[in-house]
Amino acid sequence: MRSRLTLSLIALLVVAGCARTQVTTPTPLPQSSSVPAAPESLPVTPAPTRPAPKVGLLLPLTGSAASLGQDMLDAAQMALFDVGRTDLELVPRDTGDKPQQAEIAARAALDAGAELLIGPLFARSTSAVAPVAAQRGVSVISFSNDASIAGPGTYILGFRPEEQIERVVGYAARQGLARFAALAPGDAYGVRAIAAWRQAVARIPGATAVIAQTYPTDSSSPTAAVRQVAAVGRPGGLPAEAAADATAEPGARTASPGLPPPGFDSLLIADGGSRVGSIAALLAYYDVTSPSTRFLGTMRWQDDPALMSDAGLKGSWLATWPPDAVETFAGRFAAVYGRRPAPLAVLAYDAIALAALLAQGEPRFTQSQLTDPQGFIGGVGIFRLRPDGLAEHGLAVVEIQDRGSVRIVDPAPQAFAAGFASR
Repeated sequence: MRSRLTLSLIALLVVAGCARTQVTTPTPLPQSSSVPAAPESLPVTPAPTRPAPKVGLLLPLTGSAASLGQDMLDAAQMALFDVGRTDLELVPRDTGDKPQQAEIAARAALDAGAELLIGPLFARSTSAVAPVAAQRGVSVISFSNDASIAGPGTYILGFRPEEQIERVVGYAARQGLARFAALAPGDAYGVRAIAAWRQAVARIPGATAVIAQTYPTDSSSPTAAVRQVAAVGRPGGLPAEAAADATAEPGARTASPGLPPPGFDSLLIADGGSRVGSIAALLAYYDVTSPSTRFLGTMRWQDDPALMSDAGLKGSWLATWPPDAVETFAGRFAAVYGRRPAPLAVLAYDAIALAALLAQGEPRFTQSQLTDPQGFIGGVGIFRLRPDGLAEHGLAVVEIQDRGSVRIVDPAPQAFAAGFASR
């Protein structure tokens, strides 16, 4: 039977009970009276023993991301404990910081008998590992969120900006917003974010992609891009004095005189860290503020607690993992290991629990098993792997409140729609 993965001990025991092997007693053959009676005992050929399934776990246990790698390793061990009875054997290997190290780690795990590779963390390392695994007919579940490296047999489990943007833009449209603008850095992430934003807006009847601008990621100021966006839809553009004053430090600016509203009602800021705070301050100078113009964000905002507490972002919406589920997972992890994990550690938990479930069957780790369209229930909600190698997660939409707190405005779904939507 095909069963949904529920990462709680009780539910997994129920799943295991449903998969009980059926034993059929063969019908005895008629015996002729002329045939001598069978001996009291016959030699029994023992059934071949199936080797324990092995899964390679490729993590950066040394180098710049060693702390995250250790959290992911511990989360993987926690997943095995939660699953309970399993003979799955983990084969951890250190990928370090470089793709060459990841390739060596993958070969070592495969040589040790790994039937599935989970990891690496980084996109470049995954690109180095994927062909090695493909040569052995082994699938890879990477922790990267880079859609460009996904493909059949190489699954990207990370939280992609594309799915975050699609989710928050869709929610904004259902709240009546129809004129969308976007700002993003001029790097690979920004290019992906703008493309995803255009696709999301294009799927909404009556919605308009008003303007999208990128800004340099070096020390240059994003003022020019912000000014171009802020001027859209305002007769005569922005006043000259506003342009001059906007070059000052944020704390030294004075508010612009009242300006007419811009030509959009929502603005995606697809970035993170201090740049988002600077952009919010510039937008406020130009009288573009949330919630009159609703700011939309990605999970990058959450990497910086100071940013989430920025008063200029109060009222903003972003798509993210369900906050209560994240807190529950982190609390359980802390109870076991005495420290709170990096949020991405939950990816290792989900991947290993999924592998432990699929290891119970025969065959195991097949493409059809990995890409069950019903999906699975992970540490922070539902997820599924698609045949094209991308992952989908059940994301919530939250609104930023005072002092960095958030309020759920649209809960995460509890199940996926039937089938896979084409992208």
